[in-house]
Amino acid sequence: LHENKYTMVPGHKVNVVDTTAAGDVFNGALAVALCEGKTIEDSVAFACKAAAISVTRLGAQASAPHRREVEEFDMARA
Repeated sequence: LHENKYTMVPGHKVNVVDTTAAGDVFNGALAVALCEGKTIEDSVAFACKAAAISVTRLGAQASAPHRREVEEFDMARA
């Protein structure tokens, strides 16, 4: 809910290996995008991509993707 309207941002289908730190990655990516001035919708979409990548890897810190990976996520799945 933002400015009295709901927005649905779909998740991404990935092969889940480990969900450790997925929430931390999501929250960190969301904070980065919002601080950069992205809209709430674009920020949540960015965070969803980052979290989707993170669950495909083992561990916590090692699962956090680099920015370029998040930005190229859709292209890699096409």
